[in-house]
Amino acid sequence: MAGVLIALASTYVSARGGGQGFGGFNAITKAQLEATWNGQAGPQHTAVRGVRVQWYADACGVVNGHTKDAKECMNNTKKAK
Repeated sequence: MAGVLIALASTYVSARGGGQGFGGFNAITKAQLEATWNGQAGPQHTAVRGVRVQWYADACGVVNGHTKDAKECMNNTKKAK
């Protein structure tokens, strides 16, 4: 009986990715994407932890932002990669 319980518990941990979150996937943060910004507005392609992510950056490098002109950025300068 104890062997069955141990087997069931280890199967559950394996299915959950060994404690790394559901299925072993940790969320990719907005800051991680913005850190890989290429300096231009538009579609971006970033590889984060082996996952290729497509996202959109505005003129200030903000994920899904709406700023069209870099002069409108809060710090008045574009982020540097």
